[in-house]
Formats: sequence, structure tokens, C-alpha cells
Amino acid sequence: MKKLLLVNLLFLLVSFNSFGQEKETKLVEITGTEVPKTRGENPNIKTDFVCDAPDVAVAKPAATRGSTCTINVDNYTGFDIKVYVDGYFEGWVHPWDEGSVTVIGGYTEVYCMTSGGSYEWEATGDCDSYFTYKLTESNSR
Repeated sequence: MKKLLLVNLLFLLVSFNSFGQEKETKLVEITGTEVPKTRGENPNIKTDFVCDAPDVAVAKPAATRGSTCTINVDNYTGFDIKVYVDGYFEGWVHPWDEGSVTVIGGYTEVYCMTSGGSYEWEATGDCDSYFTYKLTESNSR
């Protein structure tokens, strides 16, 4: 009987502890803008995804004491979307789909672009909340 009581008490303590650590969820709806044809090099991209790139090792990030963030992207368009966080390529989101990326050490900017470079979206964020970025096309089409 004492073991059962102890197990239940331990379960309650773990449950209350996990509820206190939940972050606020924020939905950010971003409307895309057409990219000018003559813009040249994109200032929002530091490294890009290249399919035939050689294997290049990246240095191990410094210890962060658990400061990782998950960024959710809901693609409400018919385009493949490339996702960049603070200028670095982090992943793809397919048309009419959703996806997420996990970054270490926080972030300040999310930049998304169609795979062909026709539309772009950008927003700011942080690790204090769970952000879901809802990407939509502009109404000027």
C-alpha cells in the first residue's frame, strides 16, 4: 500500500512540474510578397541548400543547457518552401503541408522562400514561446 501511495505521489509531482514548464503557443500568419526579379544576392540567406554539395563537417555547437526551440511552419500555398533560421537553411515544407525545425540556442529571424524564388516570407521570433508560422500567398496575384 505504501509503494502504491509513493508511486502516485511521485506521478503527481512529475505531472505538476511538467505543466509549469509549458510555453505559450503563438500563431503568426505571414503573407508572402513577390520577390523582385533584379534583386541580386539575397541578404536574408547566409548559407543555402545545394543538392550536389560535397560533405562538409560543421563544428559541434557549444553547450546550451537545454535552450533548443522548435519552429512550426504551416504552408498554405501550392509551392515548396525553403526555411531559413537566422540566415541558415534548416529544411523544406511541401505544398499544403506543415513541418518543423529545431534550432539550438534561440533564434531571431525566420525567412521562407519558394523553391523557385518567386515569393518570400519573413518574421521574428524567440525561444520564449512556441511559434507556428502560417504562410499564405499575397492577394495581388
